[in-house]
Amino acid sequence: MRTYSLLAADGVRLRGYRVGVGPTAVVFCHGFLGSSRKPRLVRFQRALAAACTFYAVDLRGHGASGGRSTFGALEYLDVDAVVRRARDEGFERVITFGGSMGGIAVIRQAALLGGVDGVIAVSTPSRWTGHETSAVRRMIWLTSSSPGRLVLRSLGCRVTRAWEPCEDPVDVVGRIAPAPTVLVHGRDDHFFPVEQALELYSRAREPRRLLLASRFGHAEDGYTPAFAERIVAMIGAMPRAASPVAVSDVARA
Repeated sequence: MRTYSLLAADGVRLRGYRVGVGPTAVVFCHGFLGSSRKPRLVRFQRALAAACTFYAVDLRGHGASGGRSTFGALEYLDVDAVVRRARDEGFERVITFGGSMGGIAVIRQAALLGGVDGVIAVSTPSRWTGHETSAVRRMIWLTSSSPGRLVLRSLGCRVTRAWEPCEDPVDVVGRIAPAPTVLVHGRDDHFFPVEQALELYSRAREPRRLLLASRFGHAEDGYTPAFAERIVAMIGAMPRAASPVAVSDVARA
């Protein structure tokens, strides 16, 4: 394991670590209230380390990184900084993997900036608003109230006080192509219903794949050794582009 520190394009200091020996680099992005060092995530990354090289990162406002969380809106800059690090260290194939908030971040990075060879987004909402689950209502209280933000700080998470609306994930997911898009969603997700994944899939462009998993909750709840094997298979099955796809290369309809 090797730690690293780098700057996002807007100057936020990010920290993470690299683990694994595989020929494909996977930029691994946690969800809200996660971190690269969360034990369940570390176990999942290590289960894949023989097949891939992982660049785990603490997204802004989380763990050892600086800045404040924007719930996925600006985290695409964090993803892009780590993608560039992997390229600088010689990886010809770079895949991004994100769960929940991390899923928003990897979709936005691939759609708005490009330069990756594939995207795997797990338990990712299609829209910012309109969620009626009790889990989302609790999260809104935590992030929007002063008492809630104090609770978050005690958990090591710092959130923005002035969130700027941006495109819904469903409005940009189609821009990822021709890089492959893989969407994974649990049928037992208590944050976002399966319809969110179906909407994202309907707007994604080929090559695309949708996996609706049984006995799979929200994001890391489903990060089991069996799921790690599925991820290795998904990465292996992704079509390989001749070169990384930059956003300027994607034709806009």
